[in-house]
Amino acid sequence: MNVDKFREDVRVFAASTAADTPDTGLLMVFNTCLRQLMDSHAPLVTRQVTDRPSAPWMSEDIKDHKRLVRKWERLWRTSGLTVHRQIYRQQLDDIKALHTSAKQEYYTSRLAECKDTKALFSVTDELFAKKKATALPKLIPPSELPETFSNFFDQKISDIRKGLDSSKTQMSFAAFSGTPLTRFSPVSEKFVFELISKCAPKSCTLDPIPTSLMKTCLDFLVPVVTRILNLSLQSGSVPAQFKEAVITPLLKKPGLDTECLKNYRPISNLPFLTKQLEKCVLAQLQEHLLRNDLLDVHQSAYKKNHSTETALLYVTDKLLTSADNKEVSVLALLDLSAAFDTIDHDVLLKRLQFTFGIADKAFQWFVSYLSERFQRVQIGQKESSPVPLKHGVPQGSVLGPVLFTLYTQDLSDVISRHGCEHHKYADDTQIEDSAPPSDFPKVVKNTERCIESVKDWMIDNKLKLNDSKTEVMLSGSRHALNQIDCTSLTIGDTQIVSQTAVKDLGVYLDSALTMQKHISFVCKCAFFELRKISSVRSFLTLQATVQLVSSLILSRLDYCNSLLAGLPTEELDRLQRVQNSAARLILQKSKKDHVTPLLTTLHWLPMKYRIEYKLALLGYRCFEKSLPPYLSHSLSIYEPSRSLRSSSEKLLRIPKTRTKTFGERTFRYQIPTVWNSLPSSIRDSSSLSSFKTQLKTYLFRKAFA
Repeated sequence: MNVDKFREDVRVFAASTAADTPDTGLLMVFNTCLRQLMDSHAPLVTRQVTDRPSAPWMSEDIKDHKRLVRKWERLWRTSGLTVHRQIYRQQLDDIKALHTSAKQEYYTSRLAECKDTKALFSVTDELFAKKKATALPKLIPPSELPETFSNFFDQKISDIRKGLDSSKTQMSFAAFSGTPLTRFSPVSEKFVFELISKCAPKSCTLDPIPTSLMKTCLDFLVPVVTRILNLSLQSGSVPAQFKEAVITPLLKKPGLDTECLKNYRPISNLPFLTKQLEKCVLAQLQEHLLRNDLLDVHQSAYKKNHSTETALLYVTDKLLTSADNKEVSVLALLDLSAAFDTIDHDVLLKRLQFTFGIADKAFQWFVSYLSERFQRVQIGQKESSPVPLKHGVPQGSVLGPVLFTLYTQDLSDVISRHGCEHHKYADDTQIEDSAPPSDFPKVVKNTERCIESVKDWMIDNKLKLNDSKTEVMLSGSRHALNQIDCTSLTIGDTQIVSQTAVKDLGVYLDSALTMQKHISFVCKCAFFELRKISSVRSFLTLQATVQLVSSLILSRLDYCNSLLAGLPTEELDRLQRVQNSAARLILQKSKKDHVTPLLTTLHWLPMKYRIEYKLALLGYRCFEKSLPPYLSHSLSIYEPSRSLRSSSEKLLRIPKTRTKTFGERTFRYQIPTVWNSLPSSIRDSSSLSSFKTQLKTYLFRKAFA
């Protein structure tokens, strides 16, 4: 289509038709006119084509050269002359070089275009010739799949709710004290322009035009879009067109039985403008929660400066500290069934109103947002009939995950009443309690009572705890674990046997806290990716290879690497071998070549110093007050008892520990140790970017001195 002509028609529409339209019909006119413009400039045409695609890097020059190669091959086979064979071989070498050059140019440009991780993984799948077959049941006729999935998802929630609706408990809500959020402020055109400009060009079948095309016309459409969003924010009403969702069934994990419908998760795809409206609401909601200090300290999901790594640092610190005190810990990882889909709208609205101070027009907006929602399953060109969404929040929405964390916030009080340590990341809840081996049976009983209370609370709040998928692990020193007889927990009618290792937020934790299983898993995955990259290394430039290795290998090595601080050198050496292999692959060196010059050339810090880099950043964030409270409360600034030269320096107090194996691996010991070892000029850096630059230079010189 001619984009310039389309833009001109959009400009005319935005300047005339939309300006004269009353507020009540603005969104309808907006969608209708854009669809009509799209149909006139790019009418839908059905064609029958033969699926015989050529390689994307194939050019006319390569095709001409292939014809020339075949000509010389026929001539040589006819004449049998040596000179003809030599020319034929030379032509083969030439076309091979052309293929390699074309592939390098194509994939280098494709990788350079990748602006996010998802796009990069898509290109790498294409690069490795990985066919992404759609995981769908094959025994059900394709025309019946949408309706079958729609009925299954709806019936699944109904069945779960049947077992939960029997609860007759009178709900109670914590009282809000503070300044309520009574209305949402209108947003400016500048805010909307920046908001949409930063969005990925993802589209939904409910959108009038593709998002990428809308962004090209954004300068004309921003006034109309801003008006649509502000009408919803100020009226406290969400348009019906914004409350429709298209469901895509997604297999929960690769390798699961594709014929079993319970192995699929419903993912909502919402209209593009719906997500922009939710982002406007979310920004003001989060500001209200922060202003009134309403966020749960022990919830790390969807919060600034919080991550899975900070959550795991907190959990492992508790386990290591208990082991250092000669105690045995029990760690329970709770699993919920269809957590986002069973939320009760009435309970959620009351919690927003009474606990979080959402009132008047703002409260009306959330009532409108949750009511009269519809969803339908779409597979290919087939759609199911619309089904009302009576419970839950849409998976794939902007507000849904945050509303879930607010819905489950009272769960922290339930766990705290039993004296158990805990932490939450979205719907993943970790509960920990510890005691000396002689008192451990009491800990087991207390943990069982705690989980039973959690289960009762979830039933009252229409959530279902999946007993069979809840995992339990006992941790501590081997000597302390050998004194324990009880190796299981009883939850309801289910007995959960303790495991030697559990996977928590992507990291394997083992009972002896050695991290050996996690390191083995990381090495296995990294070497698998390295073998794939090596198979196409000849088609990649140096820059493209560095980009691939950084995204697929170094990201794995760096994920939660602060948990590995204090481990024996032989364990870190296993990860170092992965990094060494990656450096040799990029620079195309053999195993016999010394790796230190290669790491220096790539400007890569060795694994030991990458961990120190991460710990030093956490130390800097402690002084910046951007560290999560559950971590910063365990760190204290060093204040000498008398006046010393060190009094004016930014130092952290190093706590006393009993053992090197456990106590010296806690973050409360490792972060101060690394931070205090830095030169004062680095610790006094004026900004985070300056600190990172000086820190890497310092560690680089230290590593390769």
